[in-house]
Amino acid sequence: MGVRNVVRQAADRVTTWLDDHFAADGRCRIDPDDPRYYVKAPYLLHAAGLRRKASACAHLVASRFIDDSGDLIADIPLDNRVYGMGWLCLGGIATERFDLANAVGGRLEQLQDPQSGGILLPDAQAGEAVGEVCFSGGAGMALAAAGRVAAARRMADRFVSMLEDQPEAGRYYNRFRADGSVVPRPAPPPWEKVYDRELDEQRPATFATVVNTLVWTGRAVREDEYFRAARRYVDLVYDHRLDPSGFGRATKFGWAMLNLHDDAGGEDLLAKARRLGDVLVALQSEDGLWDPRPGPDVDAPAHVRLSYSSDCAMTILALAQRP
Repeated sequence: MGVRNVVRQAADRVTTWLDDHFAADGRCRIDPDDPRYYVKAPYLLHAAGLRRKASACAHLVASRFIDDSGDLIADIPLDNRVYGMGWLCLGGIATERFDLANAVGGRLEQLQDPQSGGILLPDAQAGEAVGEVCFSGGAGMALAAAGRVAAARRMADRFVSMLEDQPEAGRYYNRFRADGSVVPRPAPPPWEKVYDRELDEQRPATFATVVNTLVWTGRAVREDEYFRAARRYVDLVYDHRLDPSGFGRATKFGWAMLNLHDDAGGEDLLAKARRLGDVLVALQSEDGLWDPRPGPDVDAPAHVRLSYSSDCAMTILALAQRP
């Protein structure tokens, strides 16, 4: 069986799982009342070709889980909520549920810090409100896709600056202050919020939202500097002494590299994305989802497993849809 057929079979297994677990009215059959099952669902359902269910799911989210200010109604940490709202905005755009996209996108723009360009949230370890590239990027890619160009550019410019402002060679610190300066120390485990090319396990997916923000902003403003910065983030990830495709948190980084390839070319980006896809195919469970890696998430709650699997699926679906 050809490699492409193996990837398509993996994509079909994801699609079958989604079709089985989301009803025609968009409800998640695992727990229809828990918003954690819906954060990535509209965009993922649409990417999997289940467009009617995707639209119904986006409508359900807009009517049940978004308040009058545009905030996601969910008992989850604030950074995860902001990140999730970015995905919901993307889902609203993809499904043409612009009531959802406009409400959430408008709220994300309100939350953006005008000086740093990021989303600043209280951080007990840093001792101040700081931005972090992953959850800020979750908002940033949505702002770019939604055509909120000025806001997207502000965030993309911060991500460009973060490449230049790192205080150490071989390390990239993910957090930044209101003035844009880097917070030059890791956060507590398990997510240390630093990319270190010498550590055995890192999170390339942290930079997937960053790369997407840069790529989609570059498309919107037609400026190649953003594509070049996105390429530098890929090179940062692959400067690691190990193969990043084997990291448990590579997941959606293949999707981001494919998005960059569409605008900037680079056959190595295709090769890297395909290698990451090969790893994900080998690790896919029989039911079509993935078990979170690394660490103790083998028995992860169903909503955590779905969220992790959604990231894996973005790479697999994007590869399967390639000619």
